[in-house]
Parts: sequence; C-alpha cells; structure tokens
Amino acid sequence: MRIGVDIRSLSAGGHSGVEEYIFNLLPNLFRLGREDQFVLLYNSYSRALPEKVKKWEKLPNVSIKGFKIPSKLLNGLLWQFNFPYLDKLIGGVDVFFSPNITFTAVSVGTPHVITIHDLSFELFPHFFNYYRRLWHFLVNPRRQAKKATKVITVSKSTMSDVNELYRIKKSKIRPIYLGLSSIFQNYTKNEKKEEKIRKKYKIPAKPFILYLGTLEPRKNIASLLLAFNEWKKSSKENYTLVIAGTKGWSFQEIFQLSEESPYKKDIVFTGELQEKDRPAIYKMASLFVFPSFLEGFGFPPLEALSSGVPVICSASTSLLEIFGDHSILVNPHDAGELAWTIGRVLGDQAIQASLIKEGEKYAKKFTWEKTARETLEVLREAGGE
Repeated sequence: MRIGVDIRSLSAGGHSGVEEYIFNLLPNLFRLGREDQFVLLYNSYSRALPEKVKKWEKLPNVSIKGFKIPSKLLNGLLWQFNFPYLDKLIGGVDVFFSPNITFTAVSVGTPHVITIHDLSFELFPHFFNYYRRLWHFLVNPRRQAKKATKVITVSKSTMSDVNELYRIKKSKIRPIYLGLSSIFQNYTKNEKKEEKIRKKYKIPAKPFILYLGTLEPRKNIASLLLAFNEWKKSSKENYTLVIAGTKGWSFQEIFQLSEESPYKKDIVFTGELQEKDRPAIYKMASLFVFPSFLEGFGFPPLEALSSGVPVICSASTSLLEIFGDHSILVNPHDAGELAWTIGRVLGDQAIQASLIKEGEKYAKKFTWEKTARETLEVLREAGGE
C-alpha cells in the first residue's frame, strides 16, 4: 500500500506534542509497514528538512517529496480553492494520513485519516488569542473530521469530545494511546551529567518541584504559582519551583505572577529543554505537577512516571482517564487544594514510594510500537486492505 503522510508541521521547528507524535510514530510505522511505501509531504520556503527526517529517506520504503511553496500561499489556496490536492502533489496514494489538523485537501476518492489530539480550542476558546482562534476557524476541524474516512484520537476523552461536539459516529473514531520515547527507557542516572544540566538551566542545587510543558493559559501554570506561594507560607522545606518549556501564547500573566511572588527567588524558568536533557531533569525532580485544564493525552506526566517521580495532575479530561490510578488528582480550579496536596505528597515518604513503584511499572505499558501497530491497522482499513 502507498501511504502519504503530511509532515508539514515539522517546518515550524518546534517540539510540541504534535512534533513528538510525528517523530516517534513514523519510524515505528516504517518498521512495521515494511511492505508498504510511505511518501512524506514536506513544505517550507526557507527551513530545511530536520536531520531526523533526512535519516528516514535512507529507508527503502520511505521517500520525501519536498516543496518550497510559501506556507501562507499554500494554506490560502487550500482554504479558498480546496486546491492543490496534497495526495496528487506527491504522486498519488492509496491513503493519505494527516498526523494533526491543518489546511488540507485531498482528491475525491482518496481515503483520508486524520489525528485529532484535542479539542481545547472548542472547549476553552478564551484560552486562545485572536490569531489562534482565527486559524482554527479557517482550518475548520469540524468539516475535516466529517469528510475524513477515519479519525484517530489520542484518548477516549478526546474521542468523546469529537463524537459529541462534531456529531461524528464513534464507529468512525479510533482512540489510540501514545507511547513513551526511548530516551526515557534507556536513561541511566549520572550525577556528573546532572550537575552540568543543573548549571546549564540555572537550577539551584536543592530539591525542586517540576512543571514541564508549553507556557500557555490552558496549562494552568498560574494556579501552580499561587499554590506554590501558599504552600511555602506554611512550609519549612527549602524547595525550588522549576517551570520548564517554551513560551506559547498569552503567557504574560505567568511571568507577572512569578515576579509578584514573595518567593520569586525560588522560581526558575528554564526555557525550552533540549530533548537529550529531559530525562535527567525529570530524574532530579522530587515531584512533578501538571495542573492542566485539558489534555488530549499528556506526555509530561507519562514521562515523569517513567522517571520515578511522584505525579500530581488534574482530575480532568484525559489526565483523569489515563493517570487517575497512578497519580494524585486535584481540582485544577482550586489552588488551595493543589497547595495542600503538594505538602501532603512531599511530607509522606510512603505515598512517594507507592507512586514511584506503581508509576514506573505503569509507564512501561505505553510503547510507540503499539501505537504504530494500531495506527497502521486504521490506515489499512481506510485504504481498503
């Protein structure tokens, strides 16, 4: 079977959940689908192919069709004229796979499979700035989901959202959990290396509470900062709060709250972490806190569990579904409850030991090979095999 895959999102040069999904899923798809031919569509006017992607082209069942059409021009054509057909651009395929929702058009009769990671833009539009809301309006995910042959979601929670909000039959939707990157499975603790990483990201040599993710309103970092302030008032423990991740949008409140905090000297923003440094950062943390209002899946809590770190996360959406039995859950709207829970976990070694033991065991169940196998089943079903 000839499978087209849209990897245009990699041209942004970031490393969000979507990029993590593509970088981990595709190599496993290539390996499991040795008898299939994968044709990757890449487009960027100025950004070269990522080095990881160049290596894929050396595989016998992978080819890359690269274009240098300005993205705004291509997106404008796709939006206004439903042209050009992306499957035709790459020479025709038996099925076309979009790992995330973006401006897309495929020819009539070509099966199309799309992955929807979450519907936060529908459920929490106030968390997005004007340009983000406009982008989603123009892309029109609802129409794309209705036109698609099959829809993959990364959790049952997102499947329910797609079913209820877009009126898509559940028989057309396949929830497929994501996997754990091999960099966490193969990490060996190294104190000298960890010391260098502390200095690199200016993390003080003392215990710390960690958050990792994009800095945006949906992630609820404001509540984490308020909870940290409240906990520090009554605690004699000398902990740092480390907030790691890139700036998303509408992040100004986060830095304002940090600056106004009486404990601002104990709050560290690392910026983006290099992929190779993430396992060590998790391993050094005493506690991982992820108070997000909504997640399609939630890579960071899974990564923290695999690293032997106790996790506190929101009792909401996919986080409740996937991590409910393996983390301490809190109401994301209650900073006071989060503050109390931080103190409870850090003050009870028995709770920590239980969370660490069960968390490491649970995280091993999430593999990209399993994700790829189930994804390939959907692609073949959509393509008529």
